[in-house]
Amino acid sequence: MRTIRRLYLYVVSFISLEVVLWGLVGLARSAFTGDQIGSGVSQLASALSLIIVGVPVFLLHWWLAQRNVQADDEERFARLRAVFLYGALLATLIPITQNTLALINRLWLQIFDLSTQLAIFGETQTWADNLIAIAMNGLIAAYIFSVLRQDWDATPVGNSFPETRRLYRYIWKLYGLAMMVGGLQQVLQYILDIADTFGGGVEETLANGLALLIVGTPLWIFVWRLVQKSLAQPDERQSVLRMVVLYGLSLIGIGGVLIPAGMVLDVILLVVFGESMTLSSFLSEVNEPLSALIPFGGMWVYYGHTLKSAVSSLPASPRRAGLRRVYFYILAFVGLVSTFFGLNALLSFMVDTLIQTVTWEEVLRSRLAASLATLLVGLPLWVLTWRPMITEASQEGEAGDHARRSLVRKIYLYLALFAGVMGIMVSAGALIFQLLRALLGDPADNFQRASLMLLELLVLLILLSVYHWTVLRADGRMAERSLAARHAEFPVLVLITEIGDDFSESMISALQREAASLPVAVHPVANGIPDETLSEARVVIVPGELAATPPEAIRLWLQGFSGIRLAIPTPTDGWFWVFGSGRAIPSLARQTAKMVHQLAEGEDIPKIRETSAWMIILYVLGGLIGIPLVFSLLAMLAELFY
Repeated sequence: MRTIRRLYLYVVSFISLEVVLWGLVGLARSAFTGDQIGSGVSQLASALSLIIVGVPVFLLHWWLAQRNVQADDEERFARLRAVFLYGALLATLIPITQNTLALINRLWLQIFDLSTQLAIFGETQTWADNLIAIAMNGLIAAYIFSVLRQDWDATPVGNSFPETRRLYRYIWKLYGLAMMVGGLQQVLQYILDIADTFGGGVEETLANGLALLIVGTPLWIFVWRLVQKSLAQPDERQSVLRMVVLYGLSLIGIGGVLIPAGMVLDVILLVVFGESMTLSSFLSEVNEPLSALIPFGGMWVYYGHTLKSAVSSLPASPRRAGLRRVYFYILAFVGLVSTFFGLNALLSFMVDTLIQTVTWEEVLRSRLAASLATLLVGLPLWVLTWRPMITEASQEGEAGDHARRSLVRKIYLYLALFAGVMGIMVSAGALIFQLLRALLGDPADNFQRASLMLLELLVLLILLSVYHWTVLRADGRMAERSLAARHAEFPVLVLITEIGDDFSESMISALQREAASLPVAVHPVANGIPDETLSEARVVIVPGELAATPPEAIRLWLQGFSGIRLAIPTPTDGWFWVFGSGRAIPSLARQTAKMVHQLAEGEDIPKIRETSAWMIILYVLGGLIGIPLVFSLLAMLAELFY
């Protein structure tokens, strides 16, 4: 009930605050900008109506929220309050940044004696419009910041404020990085345009790029320093959000290098294959991809190195190896896709060359250049990332076991196999359709070309599927041998109250299904303490009633047991288990068997963590804000294709 009330108060406070803020902005603009934006009776009436409606609503709900904070510290440190305060800061500081960017953008255009209509941001605004928005948002931001400082001075309890602040900082980091990369790309494009036209570069590109750099670079450096300083804390250094951001930016950087590199290679190969091209036209073709390649290359180098350092700083464990694996498999899959399409395009070129349906100058030269460029980008990437994964999975021992069983490897192999099998079905069906039409006396006009194209595609897909199926089979054979040996060295002891009860039968059945090669012994406590042979077990499984009220001899034996003790929350009179009460014994047995299986294979038992719905909502909101910023970087790459 308190959570719903809290949600209501902060959502209404946020919305009404924004209503009042932009009502004040509209009112000030109508008073100071004359016949520009914000003038007119309707604009004045609109601004006043927003203020009249918003002020009482905000004051009432914010007063209630603050009163709750004064009465209860739990309210002060609630996650919803942290989301409100940091969200309000974003909602005020981002407009300040955008209006500052618009001011600087138009200033540079005026310096170059260009029309302000060429600005990326705020092309129809005036200085007064921007300054008013900056001032009004700055006043609200200052108030929110003061409230936030008071809450931090009260020493926040729990993780709500640190986690929300972490997300807030990374949103700003992405925002500043997007502006910095975009600005550098624009400036480099202008420089290359100068080289192309010998002094005739498009100056609005330089003006817009400088504006983005002037705003984005200091912002990124400031937030970067805050983040670096916070890494002294283990929670910040090992946070999932940090890893996600580092992975995302590293992969975007790689994409920003490979795509432009392929485009530049395409142009170079066209020249190599005889296409007539002047220096000016060559530079005109490569200036956009080159201008993107350099900043994205720097982004890849920096964040790739940071990611590598972050992973290396973790203690040597399956988790560290798994994080490294994710990076390699994503790149290997990208390289595999590029290699496949490059080979398909190259074989299609060979088919057209063989049957001579098109001319070299008209089509074939450009297709050969495009296919080779794709191969030259994709094949090295696939080889360089796939070979280490093959080597790792081929090892004997624990490291090789973890590599072969890793989820990301299974996803990679089965995804490639799925794509291959589905492709075989489609291409084989299309080829059979063409052949049947010809046999029935109604061949397609381009029967020969279509059949050969489908045949070469079918061959490629078969090779793709067979290769990955072979790798899967090899993994399975090695895993069976290795796991059987590991399981045989991991004896399990199950303590029971009586032979044949539901617990013992369910547990033995679950263990046999989960890992048949595990040596399992069952010991009724009525027979006294386990002997020396049974005491050598690596894990002892104890039902809830024995864990709660064990016989004295069993209690002393359990205290001296050197292995791992797994207490199962089975129904016990007078006891209620915080986790697991009420679950059926077969369900508990299956979960226990999975834990034993993990222990036998050298893994840690997964910790049970409290699931917070508000943490999920917080990350969703962060995604809604952060994803558009990431996509702004991706959009720069997409524009290179047009």
